[in-house]
Amino acid sequence: MIKLETIVTDVLSAVGLAIIILSPLIFSSIQRKILNQRLHTRVDGEKLFEKLKYDLKLSKLTGVDKRRLYMDVDYAKTIFRGAMEYNSREVVWYFNELFAKRHIHSTIRKKAWLHTWVWIITLLVIVGGSYGDIAYWLFDMQSMKPDSGIASIWVLFFCAAGISVLTKYLEFTKVKTVINDEVRQINLTKKEKVWKDYKLIYWISCGAPIVGFMLILLNIFFV
Repeated sequence: MIKLETIVTDVLSAVGLAIIILSPLIFSSIQRKILNQRLHTRVDGEKLFEKLKYDLKLSKLTGVDKRRLYMDVDYAKTIFRGAMEYNSREVVWYFNELFAKRHIHSTIRKKAWLHTWVWIITLLVIVGGSYGDIAYWLFDMQSMKPDSGIASIWVLFFCAAGISVLTKYLEFTKVKTVINDEVRQINLTKKEKVWKDYKLIYWISCGAPIVGFMLILLNIFFV
């Protein structure tokens, strides 16, 4: 299995497998952070509520639950009832961004967890059927005999990879539908930026498992 003379490539191989399994969750977190910077931001909320406060000729707000103010549209409408006549669209758009942010990230997160669980279950099946063969396959494949579980491991590996590719494609189509059709009444410029940001991170995330697979191949075939 792990040998001192191949310790570097063995570590890279283990890192490669970790990248394949965990990269969707990492990129899901990155997508969430970017969404938080684009939609329903604290800065936009402060500007909106300052405008509403000015319309009501209030110097400051007292007895207001600030956290609820930024999260509950009905509460905000109650607080600024007298300023809603000319600003209702801005208020609706701001809180629609909260729905959009949560809906988009929920879609991405669900697909990321599906990918991760597919690989976890695949590894559990391999370990359950061939015990320590997965370690030999990952770190010392050259020593494996034809009657070992090598063929089964490769079959399960490529089945999991195929499901992962399908999951990634379904994520893209679903998020596209969510952004373009299901998310309504928000600033169009923001919507376009969210879609561009998503596509950029999406294509980078597609390359991560490929890098992980290349690290595994490096140890299997070139050492």
